[in-house]
Amino acid sequence: STCSTCSDGPPAAAPSLQLTKGATEVALYASFVDALGSLGVTPGNVLPGSLIPTTNSAKIAFPIPTGELDASGPKVEILHSGGLTLTAGDTRVALTSFIIENLGGNLRLTGVVKANDTIVGRIPLFRVVLTQAPEVIPSSGGAAHLSIKGARLTLTDAAAKALNGVFGTTAFAAGFNIGIASIYGNY
Repeated sequence: STCSTCSDGPPAAAPSLQLTKGATEVALYASFVDALGSLGVTPGNVLPGSLIPTTNSAKIAFPIPTGELDASGPKVEILHSGGLTLTAGDTRVALTSFIIENLGGNLRLTGVVKANDTIVGRIPLFRVVLTQAPEVIPSSGGAAHLSIKGARLTLTDAAAKALNGVFGTTAFAAGFNIGIASIYGNY
């Protein structure tokens, strides 16, 4: 017999969407910039990322060349270009190739860590806590925009240990407030 309410196969999943461009901006907390200054650590940028001084802190921005969004999950992986450097004397740490993702369940930002041009590895750098729901904003021609505002970044334990080891300090701890991120992507 034919069932009029049965489907003819598995339910259709929402398609995943590929981000084609965008940027993530982070307004750094003054407490983070002050902590770096008290340790004699100077932040800098790896192009095409940018570091822009503000009245009492700084803002960093990184282009998004690509990423994947699966709204049915929701699952997201957002890749970034550029990076951030932290320099004290002859010690230079570069944090690059940032990826914001929740494929393992928790929303986090990982990055490749290099100490004096030697790759340490890819580690989870920041925990990302959303303060508002992400928005998908349709636009003409079938395109749309992903907007995430007010995401709080805090230092992970792995990143704190890496920075403490490289700079010979105990000043960095898990949960240390880094800044507020805004993420904009087009697909």
